Amino acid sequence: PFAVNVAAAEASDTVRPYLGVAEQLGRLFAGLSGELPSTIDITYQGELAGYDTRILTLSVLKGAFEAGTDESVSYVNAPQVASDRGIEVNDTSTSSSVDWINLISISGGDHQIAGTLVGLKADARVVQIDGHSIDVPPAANLMVVRNDDRPGVIGRVGTILGDAQVNIADMDVGRSVHGESALMVIATTEPVPAEVVEALRACDGITSVAIA
Repeated sequence: PFAVNVAAAEASDTVRPYLGVAEQLGRLFAGLSGELPSTIDITYQGELAGYDTRILTLSVLKGAFEAGTDESVSYVNAPQVASDRGIEVNDTSTSSSVDWINLISISGGDHQIAGTLVGLKADARVVQIDGHSIDVPPAANLMVVRNDDRPGVIGRVGTILGDAQVNIADMDVGRSVHGESALMVIATTEPVPAEVVEALRACDGITSVAIA
């Protein structure tokens, strides 16, 4: 379903600015998933629905397949990599978008992530993870912490990171629709050491920690 001769320069002026955030979302989705699911669904909402978004799908795949590996993935070979891994890729478009002019959503398995560009500078933002509304940049070092929605948990996370000399560059907390759980998304200036991740996982009130 994808043209192998597609080039970034050929993308429309509306689509081209989203190439970077599409690739970043693919990388983050792979990090969240750990192992990519057998089916990946990509949805384009808003003005993007009126344009050829195949190159955005290729950007998502490029980011997802390069995550955590030294494998070189391009717009040209991304569809073949998907085929070789037995991954089905579906992309759909809809002009309706409630909160954003444009929104790119990726879902598959137990995970979902969405992002867009905001402001006059068209800054990339991650605005949804697994049904939680958030607002953080798609940083190189991003950690997703799921926790019980009760007092003190955020403070304990900050203390553990601070004691380990891990600097927090950005952070946001999203709550589920019914408020029973919360999700912290933390961007750090350097990778979080494995032993710190394990310390967080052992912390009371934290249910999971993923490096995206």
